[in-house]
Amino acid sequence: MSFVDLRTNGAADTSHGGFWPSFTDIMMVVVMIFMFASVVLIVRNWDLVQELRNTMEAERIAAEMARNVSETNATLEEQLAQAQYLLSELRMKNMQLSEEGEQQRAKLAENDTTILALTNKLSDSEGALQRETRQREQLDEQLQKSMGDLALLNEQYAQQQQRLTGITSQLSALEESHRKQADELNQFKQTNSTQLQELTSLQEEYDDLKVKYDKLIKPARTAKGKYVVEVRYEKRDGKGVIYLKDKGDAQAKLVTSKEMHTKLAALKKANPGKLYIKIIIPSDSGLSYNEAWKFMKGVLEKYDYYYQM
Repeated sequence: MSFVDLRTNGAADTSHGGFWPSFTDIMMVVVMIFMFASVVLIVRNWDLVQELRNTMEAERIAAEMARNVSETNATLEEQLAQAQYLLSELRMKNMQLSEEGEQQRAKLAENDTTILALTNKLSDSEGALQRETRQREQLDEQLQKSMGDLALLNEQYAQQQQRLTGITSQLSALEESHRKQADELNQFKQTNSTQLQELTSLQEEYDDLKVKYDKLIKPARTAKGKYVVEVRYEKRDGKGVIYLKDKGDAQAKLVTSKEMHTKLAALKKANPGKLYIKIIIPSDSGLSYNEAWKFMKGVLEKYDYYYQM
C-alpha cells in the first residue's frame, strides 16, 4: 500500500533529498566546535580570573606589609628624634652643672689662697709674739740683775719699765690681732664648708629638676605627625657652625645663620603648626651652656610648632 505524495513539486524535492542531511551534519559539527571552543575559553577565563584574584591578593598583602614597614620606620624615626632632643637637653644641663662646678672650684681655690695667706700671717704673728716674749724674759732677767744696784739703776729701771709697758701693749695688740686673724680663719673655713654644702644642694636640686623635666617634656612635645627638620650647632675655631638637614635630605648641609633663618621661615610658612625643629648639640661642640641654650631657645621660640602655641 502506498501513500499519495501531497507535497508541491514532490518530484523535485525527492531529487534533492540528500542535501539537507549533509547540511545538518555540517551545522552540528560547527555547533560542537563552537561549544568546545566556548568550554575551552570559559576554562581559560576561569584560570585567568583565579590568577587575577591571586595577583590582587598578593598586591594587597604587599601593600599592607609596605604600610606596616612605613609605620614602623616612622615610629622609629620619631623615637630617634625624641631621644636626640632629650640627649641635647641633658648635655646642656651637664654643661651648666660643669660650669657651676668650675665656678665653685674657683671660689674654693680663692678661699684656699686666702686661708693660706692668713695662716702665713698668723705664723708671722706667732713668731713675733714669741720674739716679744723672749725679749720680755730677757728684760725680766736684766731687771733682776739690776736689783742689786737699785739706786744707780733706778732711772734705767724706769726706762726699761716703760719699754716693758710698751712691749706689753704691743704684745696685747699682737694677741688681739692673732685672735682676730684666728676668727677670720674660722669664718673662712665655715664659708668654705657652706659653699661645699651649697654645691651639694645644687647637685641634688639638679637631679630633682631633671626627673621633673623628664616627666614634663615627654608627653608635651613630640615629632609624631610633624615636619621634622634637623639643626646641629657647634663651635669650630671660635666661630659658630650650623648644619641643617631638611626632610628628605641625605645629609646635613653647612649653612650660615641668615640662610638657616630664611629656610626655617619658609618651612614654617609652608607647614603651619607642624614644623618640628630637632636641635642637636654634639658632646664636643665647644659651646658653653649659655651659648647652646641661647641658640636653642632662639630657634625653637621663633619656628618650632610647640613654642608657637
